[in-house]
Amino acid sequence: MTTARRRSIVLLLLIVTFLGAARAQYVLVNQAGYLLDQRKEAYVVGKVDSFRVITDHGGTIAFSGPVSLTSATDPATGLRTSKADFSALRAPGRYRMVSIPGDTSVPFAVADNALEGAYRASLKGYYYQRCGLALLPKYAGVYAHPVCHSHDAMFHASTGKTGFSASGGGWHDAGDYGKYVVNAGITVGTLLMAYEMFPGRFSQDDLNIPESGNGVPDILDEARYELDWLLEMQDTVDGGEYFKVTTEKFDGFEMPERDTSTRFIYQKSSAATGDFAAVSAQAARIFKGRDPAFARRCLVAAKTAWKYLELHPMLVPPMGFQNPPGTWTGGYGDWNDMDERWWAAVELFETTGERTYNDYFLNHYTKSGVFASAMSWPNVQTMAGIEYLVGKQNASDSSARADLRSRMVTLCSSLVHRASEDGLNVTLRTQDYVWGSNGIVLNNAVVLIVGNELTNDRSFVATALEQLNYILGCNCKSISFLTGVGAHAAMHIHHRPSAADGIDAPVPGLVAGGPNSWRADSVLQKEFPSGTPPAQCYVDDDRSYASNEICINWNAPIVFVTGYFSSAMDRR
Repeated sequence: MTTARRRSIVLLLLIVTFLGAARAQYVLVNQAGYLLDQRKEAYVVGKVDSFRVITDHGGTIAFSGPVSLTSATDPATGLRTSKADFSALRAPGRYRMVSIPGDTSVPFAVADNALEGAYRASLKGYYYQRCGLALLPKYAGVYAHPVCHSHDAMFHASTGKTGFSASGGGWHDAGDYGKYVVNAGITVGTLLMAYEMFPGRFSQDDLNIPESGNGVPDILDEARYELDWLLEMQDTVDGGEYFKVTTEKFDGFEMPERDTSTRFIYQKSSAATGDFAAVSAQAARIFKGRDPAFARRCLVAAKTAWKYLELHPMLVPPMGFQNPPGTWTGGYGDWNDMDERWWAAVELFETTGERTYNDYFLNHYTKSGVFASAMSWPNVQTMAGIEYLVGKQNASDSSARADLRSRMVTLCSSLVHRASEDGLNVTLRTQDYVWGSNGIVLNNAVVLIVGNELTNDRSFVATALEQLNYILGCNCKSISFLTGVGAHAAMHIHHRPSAADGIDAPVPGLVAGGPNSWRADSVLQKEFPSGTPPAQCYVDDDRSYASNEICINWNAPIVFVTGYFSSAMDRR
């Protein structure tokens, strides 16, 4: 055999090996697992006729069946995709799925509590984001670190003030160490909404955080840690809320206790004030029976914030918040604060029953796109609409409720239809694979869950579960986007502590941002040429902030969704 022929054979073997490795994960499963009493669906890629579910140890065939083609060429992924439905498998255990002719999935569970680990991890993810607190080994394990940012913060010139103002605590917002009120608003609001709607499902008090065992559900303890910071960010003179606490620029990847650059409080914002008023009003009624003094403080703060909004009926600052010269940290610029005002009005009405708040919402909401889409930090009118629908105030307007219910059903039905046209039953259109696309998927699931509660439409809740399947492994990367959950979970998130702590595994319980067809960082641009199918534009690389950063507002809906499904209570 000639040397050239040997080289050709070796090269061919390498190619076959590489392709085999690349295809090994092309059976896409929810890596956390499937619930005994819910639909169980996975996906296979390529020309496949059938599948088997085998026991993880021993390889005994537990179920087999044909696949159903979902897309010959899925626009989002560029792949041929088929669904494998094994809902009839009701025996608890650990399994793998094998496609015929032979790709094999990672292991997964079938159990009544299959999603409990994902719920507990995603909620505890907030503890690891705490600022101004030493994370002790008792609670944080190997991710423990000394206290950070104990000198928050100096007034920035944009506030018109000088000196220091206590603004410690709260959560680090994302992969950086900034703290942003606008993003905190929707995050705390989602967590409080989850508890208020489903208290039995979110009553756990054993998460192993410092407050565990105090008789208060840990989801409320964690939300309160952020609420305490939000209260500090209010100017108690006029009720306005300062926008953020950050350095002037993003620093390098170092542990939070080593981040000693000067941190600033930035100017007030009407959008931030509206978000703050809304979540403070929520907290006032939720904590009323648990901590009356804290509840009263929240209600006073919410009403004071509302007075600020009344005295400033136009957007503050006039073009929305923008970073002043010399500042390069997160902007969260919102050029329309009407949705924040509507949300504040609804939450204050639900808490107080006072007509002025109800009238404000009724006089303005019809001009908006309430339920045009799921919620997001620049779109909290959906939060307002949900609260008006699920609220318990007898004085709410029945015709408005009927209108809002109709709009919500339309949105939920459109999400179900959208999923039916996608190869992996995802509720994203091709143009929706943007920064934080996983947050969009999860918030769509929240809306679908609420829609099911209002209508008992089983297609809504089934589609919501499909969105969770996508996040936990039924995606074209066959990756669990939730760190620490699943055999093939994201490992290299854009998250300073995870990159700087010297530990191989990232901080657990954090959701990566997801595919970003904008390819808005150099890693994505190098990895994926223009025209790449949008769902492919993700890379598990800590340099890819546009696809692999984490953020508190993306974690809130996965807490909501996993918590809803992880409890068997009233699950229909």
